[in-house]
Amino acid sequence: MSIDRPDPIEESPTAIKHNSYYDGKVQSLGFSRENNDATVGVLEPGEYDFGRASRRETIKVVHGTLHHIPTNRDFSESQVLIVEPDEEIKLSCAEHVAYVCYYG
Repeated sequence: MSIDRPDPIEESPTAIKHNSYYDGKVQSLGFSRENNDATVGVLEPGEYDFGRASRRETIKVVHGTLHHIPTNRDFSESQVLIVEPDEEIKLSCAEHVAYVCYYG
């Protein structure tokens, strides 16, 4: 039995990119299209410092509770954290967190 397989995806401006940080404890899939970048990702419990935002980041929590260390605020499911350019992106979570992030 022969299985037809699609051709491999060539690198393109809309290709999906996998990102992994902190030894795989934070992972995301993202794409960029006409300056409308977005990622979906997961964080294992822990504390993470991603430096300063280079542009606005709108982070919507899909599952769990995300703690924004600089403001000492928690963001739960369906809540949105907005990080403005040059603000710190220091996050922590006590449980697994899933999120969607829009850039720009």
